[in-house]
Amino acid sequence: MPALCYAIAAAALAGFSRGFAAVGAAMIYIPLMTLAYDARTAVVTMVLVDLLPSLPLVWRAAPRCDNGTIAWMALGAVAASPLGVLGLLFASPMQAQFAMGLILLAAASYLLLNRRFRLVPTRLGSLAAGSVSGFAGGLCGIFGPPAMIYLLGRDGDARRSRADIIVYLTGESMVLGVTYLAYGLYTPFCLRISALLMPIYALALWCGASRFAHIGETTYRRIILGLLWLIAIVLIGEALYALF
Repeated sequence: MPALCYAIAAAALAGFSRGFAAVGAAMIYIPLMTLAYDARTAVVTMVLVDLLPSLPLVWRAAPRCDNGTIAWMALGAVAASPLGVLGLLFASPMQAQFAMGLILLAAASYLLLNRRFRLVPTRLGSLAAGSVSGFAGGLCGIFGPPAMIYLLGRDGDARRSRADIIVYLTGESMVLGVTYLAYGLYTPFCLRISALLMPIYALALWCGASRFAHIGETTYRRIILGLLWLIAIVLIGEALYALF
């Protein structure tokens, strides 16, 4: 029963974050699910629980997103995700998580302190951001932060940034889902847990999405960067605890 309580809390909190901010779901869900079960179950069920409830978000976000940037990022993610999954099978993800936490902490801190800084999107930059994101997602199930730093560093309003984040993250989830299938990571237990948690996640996602309409661009950017900063602290702390 305690394990199921952790799982339900993970689905509810992650779903609200996904609906409101479009990011942070994996950062919330995976650590809580790891407490309940194990890292592999957490990573695999995150994809299953998120995929169907996110489709209405994608439908509304697609007309607003920057198709060129997202396409190049997706290409990089497709190429690098299988390498990350291979690492999941043969290496400890905690060392990679620690390194990613440090990089994310530095990047989020810089963007929070230097609010005028803006990136100019290029094909090479988008490809690189997608590759880093895809590799990290395959290795430890957390592919959002590298992409979010890149997308939030550009000029643009909150709705376009959120649309880009929604479309990219859902596309990356599909890539990971196919990759997990190819590696045979889906088990009957994962399917049962995902079927149980999906309605909870979907309801929380709808609640979060309904709250987004009440915030502006500056507030949205601060919320996301602050969330990424907190996520970096959690990633570093969790990795240090596991390693030492």
